[in-house]
Parts: sequence; C-alpha cells; structure tokens
Amino acid sequence: MRKSLGSKRNIMDESDIAIITRSFGQFVTEQARELDKPAEVKSNRGRQAAHQTAPMPKTFASKIFNSHEFGYRRITIERPLRESYQFSDERIATLRFSPTKPLHAPMQWLYQEYGEPYWSDNIACPLYGQLADYEDEIRKQLKIDFKTLKEKQIKDLLNQQLWLDQKDILLNARQLQQAMDTEQHNNMNPYAAKITAACSKQGLRLTAKQKKQIVTAVSWKNPEAEKVIKKIHKKTVANPNYGLFALDGQILEYKPDSNLRDYENIAIDPSQGVNAINEAYFAKEVQPHVADAWIDRNKKDAQDSEIGIVGYEIPFNRHFYQYQPPRDLAEIDADLAKVSGEIMRLLQEVSS
Repeated sequence: MRKSLGSKRNIMDESDIAIITRSFGQFVTEQARELDKPAEVKSNRGRQAAHQTAPMPKTFASKIFNSHEFGYRRITIERPLRESYQFSDERIATLRFSPTKPLHAPMQWLYQEYGEPYWSDNIACPLYGQLADYEDEIRKQLKIDFKTLKEKQIKDLLNQQLWLDQKDILLNARQLQQAMDTEQHNNMNPYAAKITAACSKQGLRLTAKQKKQIVTAVSWKNPEAEKVIKKIHKKTVANPNYGLFALDGQILEYKPDSNLRDYENIAIDPSQGVNAINEAYFAKEVQPHVADAWIDRNKKDAQDSEIGIVGYEIPFNRHFYQYQPPRDLAEIDADLAKVSGEIMRLLQEVSS
C-alpha cells in the first residue's frame, strides 16, 4: 500500500475485484436457474437429498449481503468528571515548576541541585533562577538524564524568567491559601466562587493562565467526589440519554471525564430511525452497567448529521466461520492412552 491506513492494512487489487465480480455474477445466475426449474425437478432433488445417509457439510465460497449489513454507527459514551480540591502545602509546592511535561521533571532536578541556599522565595532575591554560571555543566547533565529535551526546552530551563513566572504563581497560591482553608473538599462546583472571593480578599488579580495552573495543582480526580457541573440549562427539557439531567428543579450538564470515555459500535438498520436504534442499544447495553453515562449528542456524522460516526467493516469470521465442536473426551483419553503405551514400549526397548 502507498500509505498505511491504521487498522485498514488490506487492499484489493484488480484481480481480487475481478474474482468478486465473477462470483457475484455466477451467484445470481445460479439463483435464476433454480427459480426457472419446474417444481417436480426441485422436489426430486429434495427427495434424493433425503435418501443420503450423511449430509454433506455446507461450505461457502461467497455470500451476498446488503451494504448496510457491514455498516455501524460509533457513538461516544461519556461519564461525569468527579474532582476534589485542597490547598495543601504539598500541592501548592508543585507550582514552583512548569506544568509542561518536558520541563517539570528537569526543573525539579535543577532546583534540588542549584536551588538552596542560593535561591530564595523572597520577592527581592536577585539570584532566583539565575543559572548562567552553571550552564555548561547543566547542559552536560541534561543530555545524560533528560535525553529527549530539545534545544528550545533547554534554553527555557536556563531562562531566569521562566523560574520567576513560576515563583510568582507559587507565591500567589500561598496568599490564596491564607483565605482558603486547607481541608479536602469533594465538591468542585463551589470552587470558582470561593477562589474569586479569596482573590478579592487578598487583593490578587490572577491571569487565566495562573488560575488554570493553580486549579490543576490543587485538584485531582476522585471517584467518590461530586459530579462537576459544566452548565446549567434554562428553557431546556431534561434528556438524560444525551447528558441533560434534571436535579432540584434545574437541568444540568456535567463535564465529561476523558479517562472514562468509551465508544460503542451499533449496527445500522435502515428500517428504524437512528436515534431510536442508538437509544435502544444504550438502554440495553450501557445504562445497566453505568447509570450516570450519556451519549455525546455533538458527535455527529459529517454526511447525514445524525448522532454517531458511520463506519464500515467486513467481519469475515462472523459470516463465514463454522463452529466445529471438540472431539468427545472418551476419544481424547483413548488417544492419550495409546500414545502413553507407545512411549512406555519405546522406553522399555531403550532400557533393555
């Protein structure tokens, strides 16, 4: 193939297409011939087959299907995000380092190696993040311990401004900690209002980036916590199948947890409506196992704008595999006994 198509690594060339076309034509011809035969000829064939002592095994060289029998809709199943938060010293301390994955671990190492006693959290400390005097040895060690770092990332690590920006976020979080309690809270929904009140009390103005880093540091996913509300809908009818839940007189939409996201392939049936098929499958196969799940109503097919992405597959095993029952245990035991006897006979010949 000129290009890999992921799981679609098979391709039919001209000869394959020709074989399939001929098979289809011969199949239709045989059907037509059978329909044109007189009734008595058909019945004679049936009586002859009845006299056979053992029916011949039925095999298939080809079958003909409607195109929709290979189709499916892939719906996205979401479940609510549940989070807790806590302004503890341990969680706030992580704000000293960039949340970006390639930089976080190297910054921790640099702080341990070169942080104390030269660096201080004092705002007026001019040495904080100043690594120019150690650049050569730092570069050598980074090449050994953090081989995947690119040159731009190394330059960022040696840039004092990165360290000062992170320290500013750290000090702001410590200030917020004074207005927020340090207990664990298992309901993330009041967080936004509380952090706004804490900023007002401490006289802080945080940027969107700073707020995002702080909430990432102090919060974590907790299956025992309350569901996180994404939006409260007004003038909307509840529809739990599609993520609109009625609670205390309000229609709530929850934030989805990407780690719990799942997908279901549902067979296409042109005789029924798409939503009816999706909802029937969801009620039977999903809801009994995860009662708080819903179908993502925004994931629609580009061609027909219906919920669920249309795809096609040809499951050869499903259509052509014929189950062969295992042999009777008595036969297997007899074969084992025969082989064991043969082995014992050979061993006796060797020993004698």
